[in-house]
Amino acid sequence: MLVNALYHSAVVSGLAVGYSRLSRMVIGGAPPKLDFAGRDVGMLVVDVTLAMATKDMLIKQGIIPADIMK
Repeated sequence: MLVNALYHSAVVSGLAVGYSRLSRMVIGGAPPKLDFAGRDVGMLVVDVTLAMATKDMLIKQGIIPADIMK
């Protein structure tokens, strides 16, 4: 179970970092910080939401496994 949790957190955090870098290139500006500023919180929510949706899509298409260990 710990291996699966580490796998899922690595996939989501990798995708979130990718979306953060992509949004920084498209929109410009600084990457989100861990403040409670509205814009930063919104950017973090968008990045993590896109990462979760992408992970679900990749699992449903069979590109990545749902779990490493059963």
